[in-house]
Parts: sequence; C-alpha cells; structure tokens
Amino acid sequence: MTSPVRFVCPACRGELQTTGAAYACRPCGKVYPIVCDIADFRLAPDPYIDIEQDRNKAEHLLEEGRQRGFAQLLRYYYSITPEDPGDLAERWIAHALAEVETASGLAAGAGWSALESSALLDIGCSTGGLIIALAGNHRSRVGVDVALRWLAVGRVRLRDAGVRATLVCANAEHLPFPDRSFGAVTCVDTLEHVRDARATLREAHRVSSAGARLLCTANNRLAPIAEPNLHLWGVGYLPRRWQAGYVRWRRKDLHPYQIRLTTARELHAAASAAGYCDAAVTPAPIVALGASTAMRRALGTYERLRRMRVTAWLLKVWGPRLLLAASATPPTRS
Repeated sequence: MTSPVRFVCPACRGELQTTGAAYACRPCGKVYPIVCDIADFRLAPDPYIDIEQDRNKAEHLLEEGRQRGFAQLLRYYYSITPEDPGDLAERWIAHALAEVETASGLAAGAGWSALESSALLDIGCSTGGLIIALAGNHRSRVGVDVALRWLAVGRVRLRDAGVRATLVCANAEHLPFPDRSFGAVTCVDTLEHVRDARATLREAHRVSSAGARLLCTANNRLAPIAEPNLHLWGVGYLPRRWQAGYVRWRRKDLHPYQIRLTTARELHAAASAAGYCDAAVTPAPIVALGASTAMRRALGTYERLRRMRVTAWLLKVWGPRLLLAASATPPTRS
C-alpha cells in the first residue's frame, strides 16, 4: 500500500487545492490538470512533443492498454510513432522490456538492494521498471517523468506487475513536492536528457530528507564506444556545439540531438554544487540480459576491474557507465 503523496506548486511551492480534475495554486494562480489519473505539473514540455499532443497520446495509449499488456502496448506505441526510426525503436523496445531485470541487477551490483526507506522517488522513471524492481524496499513509491505518454504506458506495466505507485508528470528541474519528502532518490540515465542537470540535482536534494541517499547512473561521454542512445560512434568526443550537427549529418531521420552526456568530473561537480555531501562517482555495474558466453566473461572481468583501485580510476574516466552515490546534507540549524 503506497502512502498518499503531498504536492506543492512547482512554480512557487505554494499550497495546492484540488477539485478532482485539477490542482490549483492559490498564491500564483497556476492550474495543473489531472490526465489519465496522473497529475500534470509540467512548466515546460519535453523536447519531442508539445504538451497537448502528449496528453492526447497518453489518453489514447491508456485506452489501448485496457486490452493490451505492457509488451504489446510498448510495440503499439512505436507503431503509432513513425518519427522514431525502426532500427532504433527495436533497440529501445528491447531496452524497455528488460528494465525490471536490468534494474534488479544494477541494484544488487551497486548495493541498492539494501536501500530501504519509507518513501522512494525515481526521477525520470519512464515506464516504472526501477520502481517495480525496488518495490519491496519502500512503503511509498513515486515516479516522475516529463513524458505523460510514457507514464500512461507505465500505468499498464505497474498494473501487470501488481505494483502500486504514484506516477507524476513534471519537469525534473521543478519537482512538485515539499522539502524533505523522500528517504531515497534514484535517477537512472536521466541527467543526460534534462534541460539542466545541475538544477535537477538541486531539486533532488531539496526533496530529500536529511541523510537520504541519492543513487544515480549516467552514460560516460568519454567512453570509446558508440553513443548509447542512438548507437552512433564519435558523438561524445566532439565539442558539444558540434554534436547536433554531426548527428543530423549521420541520421537525417532523427529529432534534433539534445542529449548531453556527462563525464565523471562533471557529475561529481553537479552533485556537490547541489548540496550533496560524500558524493562519490565510480564505474557503474553493467547488466546485459541474454549475453553470450564471451560477453558474460567480459562483464565478469569488468566487474573485477571496477572493484580494484587503479583500474576503477581508469574506468571512471573512460568506462561506459558511471554511478553516483551521495547523501543529502542535513538542513542547517539556525
């Protein structure tokens, strides 16, 4: 049973009143509708679709989800989204289908499986795979994402898994929760997609209770591998001002490239600037479902190397994935 979630206005943090169809902020006058039984607190759309189109698509997907399971609905989503190229859609479908198992493996490898609190917030939750993986550790589970359409698909996934959670549509840089609301915050492969990673971590810190853990993963810009979202080589090594043009040259069938991969140094600096203490960036565990024997051996070698001091430092600089662990600083007493 998940506990009720209290909301505040993401623009002014004022108290909200609800009519059942929307939340209204008396101090600033903003109104936030409830769509698909999900409160929509966005102050800005996601980069790929405007807010009204997103709401319409979410309602359509949720209706389709009455007769479809999660896997069927996921494939249906891409069938009605022709702007996503077919080859990449297949990759993204496989990734989404494996999210629960991947999150479980990541939790075990990073020590997340021992992470317990009364309230968990997953920033950038997508369809809720991590929430399902960690469901047994938290009495209250909240997932936030800027894409209402994916939250609608996530409702079907949670239904199929028998997991109860509160899904909220909001910008990661402007969370609609009071200060110190959560005992644990997770943020898996989200920071590279937000408009402002530092603002996102500041908000994560604001809504964290004293001593709450932040657990965050990110793809490493300096890794000598193909860009993990689009599977294009060389993107991360280009100056950021050239990356969108390079992607457009290589793939004319994609949305404008707006992803901002990070480095270990940038990730640590962002966490420290947000107010986190004891921030540590290390090579992240890698989980690959259905891997070949050779790949399993390679991952076993990687796992041993990431636990050794010298090789861990090298992997932190050039390895494929990064893990940020930090604690929220207790509030200053006046």
